[in-house]
Amino acid sequence: MTRKSGCIQPGRPHHILVGLLLLTVAVTMFVGSGIPAQAQSPLHPMDFPPEQVLEFAHHLFSEQEYFRAIGEYQRFLFLYPDNPQAQNAALRIVQCYFRGKRWHQALEAVNAFLRDYPQSSLQWEARFLKARTLGELGRGEEARKEYGAIIEDQPGRPLVAEAWYLIGLSYAKEGRWLEADQALSQVGSEDLFYARAKKVQQIVAEESEAKRKDPSLAGFLAALLPGAGHLYCDRPRDAAIAFVFTGAFAWATYEAFNQDHEGVGVGLALVTAAFYGGNIYSAVNVSHKYNDREEQRQQERLAPYGKISFDQPRAPSVSLSLKFFF
Repeated sequence: MTRKSGCIQPGRPHHILVGLLLLTVAVTMFVGSGIPAQAQSPLHPMDFPPEQVLEFAHHLFSEQEYFRAIGEYQRFLFLYPDNPQAQNAALRIVQCYFRGKRWHQALEAVNAFLRDYPQSSLQWEARFLKARTLGELGRGEEARKEYGAIIEDQPGRPLVAEAWYLIGLSYAKEGRWLEADQALSQVGSEDLFYARAKKVQQIVAEESEAKRKDPSLAGFLAALLPGAGHLYCDRPRDAAIAFVFTGAFAWATYEAFNQDHEGVGVGLALVTAAFYGGNIYSAVNVSHKYNDREEQRQQERLAPYGKISFDQPRAPSVSLSLKFFF
């Protein structure tokens, strides 16, 4: 700093500092003016078009990434609750849970759909899904009531025939052959499900002739004669083993007591009793296993006839919406 004419004059360092400050401000304003508005602030979620959000959700669904798809459908419903495709997204959530075998979540989702969209053109699809979900939860009686309610509402012959078919299939899976045959007989020759219904009826007729093993009878026969219970359950090898071992120890016990070897006789008697009791228990257990195998075989025969596509049209208006949106 220098003193001249009675006032303080700024020196060179002060000039340099002021110049740098002005240059910095100018450069900042120039660069900032060239940045697009979109780059100055993050993209708001609402800036994503609904078609893009829904398209990505459908892509995940088609790739069978159902639980990721659920998140995207829920995002769509949160951002665009009034969008015309909202009901389709809500129904897809139900289908995702169903295909992911999350039956309880599927039931909650379909009940929410029917509550939120009571006038939806997709209500038949949702009601069929609800009935199928109840069936998967082992609540066959409730599922059949749901199908029965659909029939009472008379939505049209194709839907009525499908409901009767699924009622019959439900009875067949429970081994209720007479009820299954009666329900399947309601499907007419002009109906879409007629060919399937006839094939299931054929299975019903064959399986109704199949015999089950009575566990009580198996146990009684085993008690009457060791091995007889196994023979009743078509297990001749096990029957022979039970008969030979139990009989051998029983004979050895008799001989021990007959020769006054009481200590040995008591020990052999305990072993004989164990084999005898085990023979009865095994016969009962084998009868249960026999019935379980038969039931599994029946379910495997019926399984292909329960596979119905979600995209199968259930009414003209539904068909159009499914083809367009899904």
